[in-house]
Amino acid sequence: MQDRSELEQVVFGQTRVILTRDLSVMNPNLVVGSQGLVVGKLANYTLKVAFPNVTVGVNWKDCDIVRGKTGMPTVADQPRVVPKPRHMGEE
Repeated sequence: MQDRSELEQVVFGQTRVILTRDLSVMNPNLVVGSQGLVVGKLANYTLKVAFPNVTVGVNWKDCDIVRGKTGMPTVADQPRVVPKPRHMGEE
């Protein structure tokens, strides 16, 4: 989202968002392009987003609203990625 005013368009339990930032550090399934359903709010500008495999808090700057689609996305809607091995101290 480019502007905080877009947060007013979010309807909990209906609005679908797509990640614009790689959050695979939290979970290997959370790469750019992953879609989730906004189910609540954790803080002023942190959305609680349910993905098919995990529910996490996502900053409003790290996602965009998916226009024309509502409801919980399926695993088929997620991008196909092969998680790369991580080493200690690597981000």
